[in-house]
Amino acid sequence: MDRIPSESAGAAEQLYALGEFAARPPYPVHGLHRPVLMPARLARWETRDGETVAVQLVYGELQEPGAAFLAVTTRAPGSAVERADLLGELRRERLLERGSWSQPEYQPLPAGPAAVGEVCRVGRVWALALRSDGQAVTVLGRGVEPLDVETGPVRDLRPYLGGQSRLVRLATAEPWARPEPELAPAHGIAAVRAFLETFLPGAPDAGPAYRALGRRAVTELDRALGCGVERAERLIASLVGQLAELRRQVPWFTEPDGPRTAALEELLRHVGLRQPVDSEAAQALWERYWAAQQYLPAERLTRLRELWVAAWTSWARDRERPW
Repeated sequence: MDRIPSESAGAAEQLYALGEFAARPPYPVHGLHRPVLMPARLARWETRDGETVAVQLVYGELQEPGAAFLAVTTRAPGSAVERADLLGELRRERLLERGSWSQPEYQPLPAGPAAVGEVCRVGRVWALALRSDGQAVTVLGRGVEPLDVETGPVRDLRPYLGGQSRLVRLATAEPWARPEPELAPAHGIAAVRAFLETFLPGAPDAGPAYRALGRRAVTELDRALGCGVERAERLIASLVGQLAELRRQVPWFTEPDGPRTAALEELLRHVGLRQPVDSEAAQALWERYWAAQQYLPAERLTRLRELWVAAWTSWARDRERPW
């Protein structure tokens, strides 16, 4: 089995191969619809006897310790009948931590049309087998719970050549021929809030409305700020990214009586209304962290994230003080 593009190929050759493949994929490819992780890219595909048998999209930063990471591999039509070797997939992708003695744990999935049977967990990483229209889809993850993952068809692979730009457009794109769901009326920042609330702990699953909520949020933020669609997409992506990191890194954000609703309002006022907020220090640190993910080394990113967590912790503590 051959992996393409080859690691031995030059940068220009790799980019050309990726571009050619993205323009004309041989079969439907699935990707991550939820949660939104950046950067996102077309990593590789595999061939056997000249036929493509697997395509992989990756999300997040594998090399940054503790960062969320997901890899979605779609196999060729007819592959759903094959049993997935989940532990083997984790080994093959080198996701198992060096020196880890954790034993694999296999857990059944809740019943559903996509579930093949189980999740394989080894320490902090896991592998999940899905099927869709006769195709096997394997998701490998770290820093995200399997039940929080939603995959679906990717209509256009070309934006995956450009890293994190346009990812929200991908995540909220109209899937194949699904009819537009009817949304409760919301305009301006209220529409942005309706989308972001789907990422809060304990929020009900938005289901088919998820993409429509995302598209509306981008449109309404652009209308409120007059910043253009691309800028609005980047701002929405940053908001979603910060909520996802709050869930993973800040304990009070997942507590039933924690001030997560107040934190969401701080985000909306800061980004959507350009108003001064008490969490200004945390917002500034997040913007530095978000912008630096493409070029800072892992240890400096980790330090930035630690400062950001400390700023949010201080904000929550100050809210409890009697003045």
